[in-house]
Amino acid sequence: MTRIPRVLYDDTLAANPAGTGTYVRGLRDALKSRAEVEVVTSAFTSASLGALDTGRKSASARLRNSLRHIIYYWNVLPRRARAMGCDIIFCPSALVPLRGATPFVMTVFDLTHLTLSSSQDRLSGTYTWAMLRRGLARATGLCTISQTIKADLLARFPRIEPDRIHVTYPGPNPQLMSATATPAPVGGAPFVLMVGTIEPRKNHLTLLRALADHRRRRPDSGLTLVLAGSTGWLYQPVLRAMDELGVRDRAIQLGAVDAGALKWLYQHALALMFPSLYEGFGLPVLEALLLQCPVVASRIASVLEITGEDGWLLPPTDVSAWSKTLDQLVEGARDTATIAAGLQRASRFTWEACAGSAVQAINAALRATGSIER
Repeated sequence: MTRIPRVLYDDTLAANPAGTGTYVRGLRDALKSRAEVEVVTSAFTSASLGALDTGRKSASARLRNSLRHIIYYWNVLPRRARAMGCDIIFCPSALVPLRGATPFVMTVFDLTHLTLSSSQDRLSGTYTWAMLRRGLARATGLCTISQTIKADLLARFPRIEPDRIHVTYPGPNPQLMSATATPAPVGGAPFVLMVGTIEPRKNHLTLLRALADHRRRRPDSGLTLVLAGSTGWLYQPVLRAMDELGVRDRAIQLGAVDAGALKWLYQHALALMFPSLYEGFGLPVLEALLLQCPVVASRIASVLEITGEDGWLLPPTDVSAWSKTLDQLVEGARDTATIAAGLQRASRFTWEACAGSAVQAINAALRATGSIER
């Protein structure tokens, strides 16, 4: 093939309000600017894709939506690829065409359903695992969003050839970076910030316990915890813990916030707190570093890929360590050298680089099928 390959990009999760949606939109727009590929899009549309709170969705509605999903990936997506004359389908998630002859590249964000299955909603976990197995069996090419997930995939599925997996690191949310900062309704007290869906893997409980311990030892501290992110699944223990630990008055739950408010929060927080148990990447860490917000994060492999060893990194479940760090932040601890180093490291993660890696994955997949000679 000497012509530019035509790529059908699955835009289904672009409406997702979390990091998944940021990735799908950011990579889509960057790929469309590349001269080496022609990108057209397809999407399964559903109002539920823009809401993460599974507790507000009935089981029957979720089952109906899953059935519609399956029909889209079984029939609609592969049919559209043929009708639009596409050479390959690029799936920026593990949701993939379930049949059809058009080759495809799939993207794996994480292996939560295998690594921390108890932290995931059961129906979502079952569906994710079924799609992943089907995708790995049929995909011509694979992408992951970090070296950590590439290593996890190879450890769990040793038959995969390492050269088939391309790492497509995300960039920051373009809307966030270009937004005009607008004050968020958090009062005038000093605050630390958590950004992300409220669900078990994000480990809000450790930080709430650390805040309670900090307040017991420093009753005059006015420190507030601001939570910016939608409720997702299995989040009820987090809400109960605010009352049980006596920190409800110091925990401000904003829900999803727009780009301007989020930018303001990053710029005014004492630090981003990121105590996640497991991550495929860690987009809030990247965005905080780029906005020169100090970062206190879990010492986990994917975060280390962003921060390096110079970051302010703690064991994810060590309440005492997180509590003492809150003390230091209230006392004014701020390492400007670490912030500058973090900004320099974070600047390497761009959507242009992500798209370049995705194009390599696309071309490798086309070569593997004999559809392209490059």
